Amino acid sequence: MQRIDVTVRPNQDGWWAEIKSIPGCYSHGESLDELKKNIREAIDLHIEGLLETDKPINNEFIRGEYELDLKINIQDLFEYYPITVKGISERAGMNRSLLNQYVKGEKTMSEKQALRIIGTIHQLGSELMQLQL
Repeated sequence: MQRIDVTVRPNQDGWWAEIKSIPGCYSHGESLDELKKNIREAIDLHIEGLLETDKPINNEFIRGEYELDLKINIQDLFEYYPITVKGISERAGMNRSLLNQYVKGEKTMSEKQALRIIGTIHQLGSELMQLQL
C-alpha cells in the first residue's frame, strides 16, 4: 500500500493540507478527521481530472489503496498544541490558576474537574497520534 505524505498546518479555521506529490491538491477541515476525509475527496477529484485527460495514474490511487501520513513541522506543533498548564487550561476552558493549584497539590480536584482535564489530555493525545514530524 502506498503512503502519501500530506503537509498539514493549523490555522484559525482548523487545518489546511497540501499533497506536494500531487501538485495543486489542497484541502482543509475543522478537525484532523475532517481534514483526512476532505483530502481523500481532493485526491479523488484529482484522479477524475487525470482520467478525463488520459494521463497515467497509479492504480493504488484509483482503488483507494493508500494511507495518508499527516506531517506537521515542529514549530507548528508547539504553537498549536497547548502542552503546558496554561494551554491545557485554555483548551479545557478552565481557570489557569485553579489548574496550577491542582498541579501543585494545593487543592484537590473534584471528579468532574478530573474528567474534564483527562478528557482534554486524551483529545490532545488522539490528535497528536495522527501526526508525524
